[in-house]
Amino acid sequence: MVATQRRPALGGLVLGGLLAVAAFPLLRRATETDFVGGSKPAVSQRQLVQRQAVDKAMKERITSVQKTGKLTDAMRLVAAAKVRRAQDGVAKSRPFSDELQGMIKGLVKKLKGSGLEAELPMLRVPDKVKNVGILMVTANRGLCGAYNTFVIKRALARTRQLNAQGITPKLVVIGKKGVQGIKGRFGGAIPPVQYNYTGTFFDMPDTITAKAASTIGDEVRNLFLSGEVDKVEVIYGKFYNLLKNEATVRSMLPLSATGIEDPQDETFTMTTEDGQLKVEKEKVKAAKAKDIENDVIFDQEPAVILNSMLPLYLNSQLLSLLFDAQASELSSRMTAMKAATDNAAELAAKLTLLFNKKRQAAITQEICEIAAGAMCLESTKSISGAPLGVFDNEDTVGDDFLVELEGEGLPDTPPEPAGPADREAAMAA
Repeated sequence: MVATQRRPALGGLVLGGLLAVAAFPLLRRATETDFVGGSKPAVSQRQLVQRQAVDKAMKERITSVQKTGKLTDAMRLVAAAKVRRAQDGVAKSRPFSDELQGMIKGLVKKLKGSGLEAELPMLRVPDKVKNVGILMVTANRGLCGAYNTFVIKRALARTRQLNAQGITPKLVVIGKKGVQGIKGRFGGAIPPVQYNYTGTFFDMPDTITAKAASTIGDEVRNLFLSGEVDKVEVIYGKFYNLLKNEATVRSMLPLSATGIEDPQDETFTMTTEDGQLKVEKEKVKAAKAKDIENDVIFDQEPAVILNSMLPLYLNSQLLSLLFDAQASELSSRMTAMKAATDNAAELAAKLTLLFNKKRQAAITQEICEIAAGAMCLESTKSISGAPLGVFDNEDTVGDDFLVELEGEGLPDTPPEPAGPADREAAMAA
């Protein structure tokens, strides 16, 4: 009969649940194994809940800013060392330039009144300048503040001045940034400017040598001697001190026989004072003309000798000019990297303060949640689950559970609820 059927023993259900829990890791491992016996790669899931009250993204950003500050500070120190190297180059090239300048002045003095300017091409001044060549000296790399921008803007302004005179200048570029400036600022200038880029390009050497200056000087001299231009100007960053350099226009060709020296010629020396870098500049005195006796016999004509000396002098001037431009670039890089290092330190300090505030707020919130939960448990004494009846209380539940474990089982149909009389009798007993 249906009334006499017994439901499965509670002990069997408990045993089956324990077996299922024990077999769950094995079943999960089996599902991660493919059909050829290999194992599937575990899918990594990003932890979305922060632990230990640490903002990981903020911490990584602080570390990145600090590393950037160390890098910019190292670049500043490297630039300072290279400025000293440029200073040594200027000092080493000065004796040759002074000696050559004195000899040229001596020969000019010897040949005074002989119409020398009309015979030597590098000294010939045209009646009217119709074509101008511009040698623009920039850097190969950036991260040096506005150094390249100032030189390019100065070249653009000079081009506008020449356009107003009806002259279209021909450009020769030193440095990769100069080529980018021609494509950008010159090509997109408003109003448009007229210029002729010759396509001649030279890298700004990291180590300036006489060979590099000679190569550039040959190109400029050929441009002038071929008659393509009547005048050659150089636009470069003139070095004043570690905090100041100015884009300057200087005339290179034709040379002047009477005033061949540069009136603004200076030398600089980099020193330290109270742990700070300092530059001392000294005005270079004009070289005195060599005294050539009247009875001196020249193996060749003095004009021929002078004509062979002028290219050497031009190359020496270009060498000094390149050292000056390199010092301007490096001083601008030092200033820019110093500002970048200070900004990185300031930003790291602000981010660290914000990081600590967020961390402290998260810790405070966790403490408040724990304290609120503890107070809730202390104030309430609640028991989860439905309340027990008269017959199924704490004492009888344990006995019924032991019966189930022994396998005797309980009836499927629960007994009829006890009436008031039975309850009173049970309570009285």
